[in-house]
Amino acid sequence: MSARKATRRELAALLARSRFLRGYGMRLHAVSDAACTLAVPFRRAFERPGGTVNGPVFMAAADCAMWLAIKRRIGVEQDAVTAELNTAFLSAARRQTVYCTARVLKMGKRMIFGTAECHDGHGRLFTHHTATYARLLG
Repeated sequence: MSARKATRRELAALLARSRFLRGYGMRLHAVSDAACTLAVPFRRAFERPGGTVNGPVFMAAADCAMWLAIKRRIGVEQDAVTAELNTAFLSAARRQTVYCTARVLKMGKRMIFGTAECHDGHGRLFTHHTATYARLLG
């Protein structure tokens, strides 16, 4: 069940061709064996009443960052889907790029567990997420 790790180029290409993510404008910011970070540039469509970035942007960023962190480990040919995503909103983002860093905590045969944090460019936290993914076995 071991697969070749996905490269940064492969992850960026996967992100670019994933139609379900295009409305967010996410970019691969950083990738390593330990973590995957996305950048989500601010768009006016993300602004909710009160001038803050809406919650679904953070949840989509966390879900996508975790998906790519998993793909980094299992390769782009293998897949896993979200089974559970929990979100804690810690502070507001206002008209700014949101970064989201995901880390795989445990890679099981069937289930994968991880965390993601959305933050600004200086590390100030906006959200904290826990995620469980189910591996799709062919």
